[in-house]
Amino acid sequence: AERRNGGTAERRNGGTAERRNGGTAGWIPLAVIAALLALMLLAAPPAQAQTVDYDTDDNRLIEVDSIAKLNAIRYDLNGSGTVAAGDQTSYDAGFANAASGQCPTSCQGYELTADLTFTAAWTPIGTYNATFDGQGHTLTDLQITNTSGHGGFFRELGGSGIIRNVGLINPTVSATSGDNTGALVGRTDVGSRIDRSFVLGGSVTGGAQNADVGGLVGYNRGAIRASYSTATAALSNNFSNAYVGGLVGWQRGNSGTNDASITASYAAGPVTGQDTGSATEIAGLAGQVSHSATITNSFCDTQITTRSSCVGTTYLEGTISTNTAQTTSGLQSPQAYTGTIYAAWNLDLDGDSNTNDDPWDFGTASQYPALKFDTDGNGTATAYEFGVQNRPNPNPPPAPPPSRPRSEPSPPPYNPAHDHPEIYANPRHEMSASCEVQTTGEGDAAVSTSTITFDLGNYTRPITLALSLWAGQSFISLQAQGINMPELRQDGQTATVEVVTDPAQTRFRLDSQYGLNLVLGYADCHTDDPEE
Repeated sequence: AERRNGGTAERRNGGTAERRNGGTAGWIPLAVIAALLALMLLAAPPAQAQTVDYDTDDNRLIEVDSIAKLNAIRYDLNGSGTVAAGDQTSYDAGFANAASGQCPTSCQGYELTADLTFTAAWTPIGTYNATFDGQGHTLTDLQITNTSGHGGFFRELGGSGIIRNVGLINPTVSATSGDNTGALVGRTDVGSRIDRSFVLGGSVTGGAQNADVGGLVGYNRGAIRASYSTATAALSNNFSNAYVGGLVGWQRGNSGTNDASITASYAAGPVTGQDTGSATEIAGLAGQVSHSATITNSFCDTQITTRSSCVGTTYLEGTISTNTAQTTSGLQSPQAYTGTIYAAWNLDLDGDSNTNDDPWDFGTASQYPALKFDTDGNGTATAYEFGVQNRPNPNPPPAPPPSRPRSEPSPPPYNPAHDHPEIYANPRHEMSASCEVQTTGEGDAAVSTSTITFDLGNYTRPITLALSLWAGQSFISLQAQGINMPELRQDGQTATVEVVTDPAQTRFRLDSQYGLNLVLGYADCHTDDPEE
């Protein structure tokens, strides 16, 4: 009892009790700490989403590098980068978390920073009153079907709208109503401007009376400079009061103001349709020019457009400064500004009044003029940098390395029409290829034909093949370049195709198109004489 009371009790009171009061009693239980942390987190403001600056070069133009961003422009038609509350979600689908005040001062529009290809039908953007700068990039396979109202990539370009430095490749635009239809813009308003832009291949079709149809613009009341179209402009039936032209359908100004103008531009695409309808005009460059509108130093190829006249009618002080009708050789043979029909084509497009901007490359004597742009920023503008205009890169990149076999996913169920097991078994087989070049004619009349032969090896079944041409930066299908797809024929175990190209020093690629798009081979074609 003495030990329990005098020993144990003493130790508990003098030892353990002292430790609890001086040590353990000073600790904060973990549960209390957790509760305090939870209260702190609840009291802290929510983390802000990281914003994105879409004007990284601070030129007041918001950068577009995807179809989603391109589509978002329709919710910001004044190019300010701010949109109405009801449109914010749709705009954010392209420009998520856009930084407030991302432009140095106010934003003025949009600019392309990449070539883009459409994979779905496009709804025309509404009345645009800002700058859209293509920066030498292209939009491929624009598809607008059965549109009503004004139709084109832009439905309408307002009086403050500017489009420049953009190319459309292989667009398909068709309308069912009697409004204005063009590949780039359906209608332009007084004060608008289109500079250094083109449409290459494709078609624009009007489908009703009162239609204004043009390869570039349907109804133009603004200024078009240094631009061209090789698209087919068509009227689908014998409609009345319709104006169709290879570049513009109706060129209409305001009487006495000379505000609607076409300068240093051309059209070289088929213009089709019946012009027997009442008051219908179909011509190679513009269907009608009226109300003090002007056409200056601009032309059409009467052989390609299949129209003897480049302008249908002119009235109410509409004027044309030069003879617009030219043959193919008349447009292709001049290879300089000085002393040719292109003497007035070296325009001052940037408005600095210091020097002309040299927008055109005249190529060889069998090429149309092509537009130039300095896409790579090295200080020299070239045509091969600006879309696919059949201008070879003088400094092409090295040939792609030989492909290596790699494992493929399991093939889909067998389909007799498309299944080729020998390709599945060796999906990166390089076909051996050879190429011969023959040149007929001399001088400007010389024509070079490249004959490419691919050894099909073990590929004994029918194969759908597609041929592409090296365009300076990438392989582009011949069809997208306005070259008709050549007939491919099989003879035993070889496939031979003949293509007329200029110049005859280039590279081809053969693809299999049945779902996998496999590269089957390359062929380099060149003449022995580099001067040919």
